[in-house]
Amino acid sequence: MAKLRKEKVKNSSSSIVTIDPYSATSYRFSSNEMVENDLSRSSFKKDSFFISYVMTKDIVSGTLEISRSIPESDLKDALEIKAYEDLGLDSSINYKINYTETITSASDQKNYIYDVFAVNTEAMIQNFAPLKRKVSYVDYITAAPFLIGALYRKGIIDQHGGAECFIYFQKNDAFLALYQNGHYLYSKSLRYSLREINERFCSLLGERVDEDTFFAMLRKDGLNTTDVKYQQQFMKLFGEIFLYVNDISVYAKRYCNISQIARVYIGTDIGIIFGMNEYAKSYMGIEALDFNFSIAINSREQYIDQMHTMMVLAAQLYMESGESDTVSNFTIFKRPDPLSRRPAGKFLGIIGAALLITLAYPAFQFGVGVYKTVSLGWKTAEYNEVKPKADALRGEVDILTKDNSTTFQALSNERAVLNLRSQLLNEIRSKRVDYEMRATIVSDLISLANSNNVKIEKMVQQNNTIVLSLIGPNEKHFTELINAIANTTRYSIRTKEIIKDANTSRYKSDINMEIL
Repeated sequence: MAKLRKEKVKNSSSSIVTIDPYSATSYRFSSNEMVENDLSRSSFKKDSFFISYVMTKDIVSGTLEISRSIPESDLKDALEIKAYEDLGLDSSINYKINYTETITSASDQKNYIYDVFAVNTEAMIQNFAPLKRKVSYVDYITAAPFLIGALYRKGIIDQHGGAECFIYFQKNDAFLALYQNGHYLYSKSLRYSLREINERFCSLLGERVDEDTFFAMLRKDGLNTTDVKYQQQFMKLFGEIFLYVNDISVYAKRYCNISQIARVYIGTDIGIIFGMNEYAKSYMGIEALDFNFSIAINSREQYIDQMHTMMVLAAQLYMESGESDTVSNFTIFKRPDPLSRRPAGKFLGIIGAALLITLAYPAFQFGVGVYKTVSLGWKTAEYNEVKPKADALRGEVDILTKDNSTTFQALSNERAVLNLRSQLLNEIRSKRVDYEMRATIVSDLISLANSNNVKIEKMVQQNNTIVLSLIGPNEKHFTELINAIANTTRYSIRTKEIIKDANTSRYKSDINMEIL
């Protein structure tokens, strides 16, 4: 079992809002009820807790070894560099990289061993771009297989001590996850998403069956359809699928060094497909159960995708424990700090303090004036008494002044060194902040392009200059997009020409933008 790095969090949310950016579905969980949100119309309360996930295929994971001689302060940078090298990450892409030390990292080993997980932040920004106007931040974004752990921690699945396998088919992805004693061991994206299954079925059948009809048939009849022609293709297709799944499970057992899997849970985001459990038991030789868990009192009235159910459980654990593991949280859309911690809040505090001081100053001056008038006579007498002593002390002060000048010169030299180091740190901080602004720039440009019916084929950024390769249906859309970008006052923009592609009858143009 991996150790989780944890940080304290505080949250008093009135409700939990789950978001699936891939299907554009959302639910609000409150008072033990789950109500579907229309993302195009819903308005969300700021005190709600927002949770979402990334698909398994969008996660790059692996195990890395790091020398124990590396200082702890440099460990994060060392792991990120090694992740780019060993996991084959694209160096031109920014990744959100989380990691955790494995239990095998015994003190007598030469190297630390870490499980590392990386998510493409640019892809994450694109997935959440349509929700940007409705949801300003997402408190918790995790990987789909990590959500299963909430079923164990909330006691919905018993931690009986054996290894268990979870298989979940989604329209755009499918994954297999392995857990033991309630702890995550392994996960892998499967090539058979529901859309891929539909395509494969049509290929075997030799005719087109549209997705909605195909999914409706699976929900209604499962794999035991009365149509003989369909039944034959189902047997061939799902035999092929579970033969492939069994190969993955065999590899997973060997990779995780476990002898057997006690049981397997199977489900889909369109509901339970009857007959799949029999295929799993036949090809994998394991007891198969439905991946279908209910937590809301209104769950019988509607089918709720299990991803939303597990997101609610994960969010409850987050808020109940007051701690958040930084291994499974990949969010880059963090909730803003309280006003008192932000620069604007600190500025308002300074203004308030300055106002208080301004009002108090006249009263203070009046009191001081009265006091000095009364004490003037006393001080005059004391002055005449101590003046001879003061003259003697002035001689000593002259000597000390010379010593003080020498000391101040040394202090000035030290301050010069300090200023140089402070300037270096400010430059480093500026680069890190500017780098993080790249995600905001990309999100703005995608939103402007989509709203003007123009597609971005390619984007290249060098320092403060961005080159966009655009394609659109006509010159008008290009002109509207260029005007929209220019009106933001954040960019200086120019383009040479707009060319019509003779083959596609669409217009192309390269525009140069300078970030102001």
